[in-house]
Amino acid sequence: MKKFLFALMFLFLSAASSYAKAVVVNLPAPNKTGGMPLNEAATLRHSEREFRDADLTPQELSDLLYVAAGVNRENGLRVHPVGRGVQDTFVYVFNRDGVYKFDAPSHSLELVTKGDYRQATGTPAYIGRAAVNLVYVQDLKAWESEQKPRETIERWGFAHAGAVMQNVYLFAASKGWNAIVRGSFDENKLRSILELKTHQIITLVQSAGPRP
Repeated sequence: MKKFLFALMFLFLSAASSYAKAVVVNLPAPNKTGGMPLNEAATLRHSEREFRDADLTPQELSDLLYVAAGVNRENGLRVHPVGRGVQDTFVYVFNRDGVYKFDAPSHSLELVTKGDYRQATGTPAYIGRAAVNLVYVQDLKAWESEQKPRETIERWGFAHAGAVMQNVYLFAASKGWNAIVRGSFDENKLRSILELKTHQIITLVQSAGPRP
């Protein structure tokens, strides 16, 4: 009986280990050169609510996430500015396949749940057609060593999300895509899908993808 239980436990742990490995998606290396000149992208940047129901290629998603919140220095710092060097903002990706958390240091995606939950990020129908809906989440625990008032920490969180959001807008403009940011969403629904803790705050949601 003990041998059977041991074998069963071994199979369970092996299966769990295999599953954990299977839910991490390594993105292609991002393109860090080329693209539209910044002034041109800034001139074209605007909000637009129409999307073609089309998926991004792995390379397009890789490049988008790198510009949004990727690591651009050997010391691990990101393309977007942060207060006091605190990396408190995380990007969650909702696409046709599922919901993923972007891990900037490894430039990979960690599966949160399978399935198309794009429409869960907002009410308008266009949201369900956008190639990706990005949910920006601030983790208050990242500030534990700073001893700052909560209102100050949350203010930085919205500033960080704003920087990421603008990066996505500029990238979308350079690609000829549409994008729009939203501060209105069903927080309880998103918190449930993302399995967030009390110290994690949803700041903004943004849709991006090819035009119709």
